[in-house]
Order: sequence, then structure tokens, then C-alpha cells
Amino acid sequence: MEPTPRIFEILVWFLLGPSWPFHLIFPVVIAVLLGAMFLKRYHRGRSIILLSLLGLLFGESLLLVVRGVRKIELMQPSLATIRQILPLPFTLNLTLAMIGVLAAIGAAVYIEFGRSRLPLAQLFPEVRFIEPTLQLSERIRDLAVKAGIRPPGLALMDSGVPSAFVTRSRKGFVIALSVGLIESLDENEVDACIAHELAHLKNRDFSLRFFATMAKVGLFARPLSYIIESAIYRAREHIADFTAAKLMGGPTEMISALSKIQESQVESPISGTIGTACLFEAVGTNKLARLLNKQPSLKDRIAALREL
Repeated sequence: MEPTPRIFEILVWFLLGPSWPFHLIFPVVIAVLLGAMFLKRYHRGRSIILLSLLGLLFGESLLLVVRGVRKIELMQPSLATIRQILPLPFTLNLTLAMIGVLAAIGAAVYIEFGRSRLPLAQLFPEVRFIEPTLQLSERIRDLAVKAGIRPPGLALMDSGVPSAFVTRSRKGFVIALSVGLIESLDENEVDACIAHELAHLKNRDFSLRFFATMAKVGLFARPLSYIIESAIYRAREHIADFTAAKLMGGPTEMISALSKIQESQVESPISGTIGTACLFEAVGTNKLARLLNKQPSLKDRIAALREL
């Protein structure tokens, strides 16, 4: 009977890192995984419980750092005696937690006060942007008003590859559409892609995904955090599809747009954006790749929309 609990303990330690006592975290992990399974089709609820687990794990790391620093301050040991005062497991946990917390703070500062304040041309130097038409700008404004959000900016990419994404730049949120998208799809299908990107703004996905990414950075020593972050991203993509379908009065246009891209098997050139890519196809077909993909496959998105 002894080997079984020990195997579970090692597995939990590997996935979640060394900070959590096995008897405390194991029931929590089981409860969250069961909840995620039952909420497989309810993407909003699934993303909420996964975000909660990430918050719990990251909060525990913060508490560990505070507790470790206070211990050292109260005892005021010399470097030679720290090793004797703090056990090796606690020292390892504290070191990993401090590295993660500092990395998360650094990444947050860089994104908020560095990258997101750059002009679009510097964010994507490999892309050439051209002046969008007034008609396209008006369509985005009308859809944004319908969604009940502030209209974002618009940029047109001089690229034949169909792609659409929304990101933050010095001028605030900007939706970028490629010439290839406009030429490959009809007007209603293009509007559906625009609605998908507007849905990310309406659903506050930038804030939610920013938190998920910063928590993952802070929990870099815990492999499960990478899986959870990717699952949150995929869930928010499905929610954006459903919101876009409501804005368009049904899923038909969104399904049609995704189907055309799926048939052409063309991937978005903007896969590295910190924003979102409406027509980006998930990469990798094996189980591990699917777990780490931040984009659901076009096939899964189409199937979910058809269920509406």
C-alpha cells in the first residue's frame, strides 16, 4: 500500500513544484481537474476555475516569499548560518518562488510600460502596414458600438495571408486585418472576424490572459502552470467566437470564415503576437502539443460554433 501514495506525491511535486504539502494540494488539484472535465463545453466557467487555481498557486508563492524573508529578518543570520537555520527543501522552495515572483514583476513592467507603448510598426517590424479604407473603419466602429465598447484603432497589413488580430500599441487597442483576409472572405465573413477580435475587448480577455501569463511566469518551476495557461487561452478563444456569433446574429458567418481558412490550410504569420489571432491554426497534433497550444484548432472551433 505504501508505493501508491508515494507515486502520487512525486507526481504532484513534479507538476506543481516543491512548495505545496501533498496532503493539501492533491484534493484541490483533483477537484479542479474534475471541474474542468465537467465544464468542458462551458468555456467561461472552465476559464474561471482555472484562473482561480493559477491565482491560488501564485498567491501561495507570494506568501512563501514573505514568510521566508520575515524568517531571515527576524533571525538576522549571517550567510554562513542561513543554511543551518533554513532546511534545504524550504530554501529550494523559497529560491524558486523568489525567482518566479521577480520574473513576473519584470515581465509585467516590460509589457505595461515598454512593449505595449510601442507603435504598431515597431511591434511587428516584419509587417508592412498600409492606410485602411474609410468604409472598413466605419464597419469596425459600427460593430464596436453594437458590442457596447469603445471603437479600437484599425491597421491594414499588406499581406496576402488571411489574418486578423487585436493588440495594444501606443495608440491603445488596434485591430489589424490583412489584405489577404479581405480578398479571401466576403464582407459578412470579414465582419465576423472583426467581431471575434472585438469580443476579446468586450470580454476583457487582455486583462485575464495577462494575469494568466504573469502567473505562469511566476510559477515557472511548476509544469502544470503552462498547461493551465494554455487551457485558459483556448477557452477565451471559444468564448470570443460565441460572443462574435451573438454580435453577428448567428454563427453562420464565423463558421464560413473559419471553414475557408481550414480548407486553404494557411497559417497566420502573426503567431507570436501578444494579442489574438482570429484565424491562427493550432500547431501540433499529438496530445502534448494540444495541451500546450494556446489556440484551439479550427476544427474544434467550428464544431463548437455548430453546436450553437
